[in-house]
Amino acid sequence: MSVQSLPTPDETTTLAYGVVGQVFFASADRFVAQFDFDKPVKAVSIDLTYAHFWDVTAVSALDKIVMKYRKKGVSVEVFGLNEASKTLVDKFGVHDKHDGKDIIFEH
Repeated sequence: MSVQSLPTPDETTTLAYGVVGQVFFASADRFVAQFDFDKPVKAVSIDLTYAHFWDVTAVSALDKIVMKYRKKGVSVEVFGLNEASKTLVDKFGVHDKHDGKDIIFEH
């Protein structure tokens, strides 16, 4: 699994990432570590077209990434989930739920 920075029209305000490979319990920490949370940007997009999420740990890692950016006031767009991964994220993810912010920051 790898996370690649993608070019954006304005890299001073926007970051884009492309994720390639399998995200599951053994790669979840490495997945999170590949994002730059320190760069001051207004928006982040995460392309998951070439990724597959296998378990709840992978979904939790995605939640952690999205919520960490949102906590800093960064707008986050996640797109490209395949059907199986989308099913997992819909069932277990919190970042795309109305009360997700409250749930994830309780931990």
